[in-house]
Amino acid sequence: MKFEPSLHKLSNGLIVILDPMDLETINFNVHFNTGSRDEKPNEYGLTHFCEHMLCKGTPRFPDKKAIDDYFDYYSGERNALTGNSRLEFHGRILAENADKLIDYIGDQLQNSLFDPQKIEIERGVVKDELRRSLDNPFRQFDDFVSEKLFNYATFSFRALGTEDTISSFTRQQAMDFIYSRMSTKNCIICASGKIEDRDALLKYIEKTFAFLPTFDVPENKEIHYTPGVFHNSKQDNKNVRLNILFTDKCGNKFEDIYKNRCVAKFETYISRELNKIIRHENGLAYAFSMVGYGNEDFNVNGFKTETSSRNIEKCAALVAKNAFRIYNENKITADDLDRFNRQNKLKQADFLESASRRCNILIGFYRDYGRLYDFYENVKLSESVTVEDVIKYSRGYFDGPVSIVTQGADFDTDLGAVWAENFK
Repeated sequence: MKFEPSLHKLSNGLIVILDPMDLETINFNVHFNTGSRDEKPNEYGLTHFCEHMLCKGTPRFPDKKAIDDYFDYYSGERNALTGNSRLEFHGRILAENADKLIDYIGDQLQNSLFDPQKIEIERGVVKDELRRSLDNPFRQFDDFVSEKLFNYATFSFRALGTEDTISSFTRQQAMDFIYSRMSTKNCIICASGKIEDRDALLKYIEKTFAFLPTFDVPENKEIHYTPGVFHNSKQDNKNVRLNILFTDKCGNKFEDIYKNRCVAKFETYISRELNKIIRHENGLAYAFSMVGYGNEDFNVNGFKTETSSRNIEKCAALVAKNAFRIYNENKITADDLDRFNRQNKLKQADFLESASRRCNILIGFYRDYGRLYDFYENVKLSESVTVEDVIKYSRGYFDGPVSIVTQGADFDTDLGAVWAENFK
């Protein structure tokens, strides 16, 4: 399937990406580069709460039934989401009805009622979402990592807020906050799917979103990293989640992309080798892979696995000892790189065939680098990686302090000492 997106800047400064595909539907995504990272402590969860309220009715669509009837009639679906650095409204609809989806999203962003009665109802909904999230062990671990390593600057409870902050939000506070975060200057719109007349679609988007004001929206990218060894005790657990993390050395600028591709090949290689040892040769874990945390400007990357408390010391020691050996032996070959490139072809096909994934990567790439994503150039760049450059740019991967974060059953082992004793 072809990949020929085009980048457009409308008269009001709004960035629009059009991505034609051989489909019968169209995906439409309105992204604002803002999220929980931009909230003050008394605002934790406010972006997410406003996302809920922006989906709860306008004079034209006063309730859920009116919205559902509209999308049922025109064969479409819609949703919204928030994150550490994003607020998005998106949907999918038959291409012949693209204007209906665009109309709806424009209307909800401009004319949402923030009805006081629905605000009270939604407080209960969001609090339940928070409770369910806090009961999730994966969320508990991510929150713990965010707390200990980044002082909650990355994804954490800030995204949903707390019971107290959710209870405190007023209608005026919510409206003042969210409309101070939505501007043509931090908005990217992407349409992927059946696009027969680009000019007509651009004119319709420009007309529909002409209400968006133009002003600078500050971004809070500040992040403080506190490396260390931390355990989140869950005494009822049978297993221990284990993350071993290292500071990213390559940087996140556009000119760093090739270096990061080289390091990614190293990570694929070393995780494959360690998985053989941890799982297939020693039977210590069901899975072993790479993991990363951080934001647009700073990252830590490393290994993740899960094992029993009685095996945690052996597991950490084997990872340290063999990571040191693999790193220093430099046995990765051109055949390894060729295999990785072949494996990636299925992922590339998945990307080309998915309108939603294309929308997401186009928006993310423009947000991060201020330019249009070129799929074919990216594939070419990745496949041009050489063994020599993998070795060159992965040097220093394990330099600096290591962070070891665990969650689950308690154990007596000092994993920091285990790492130091075996990574040599």
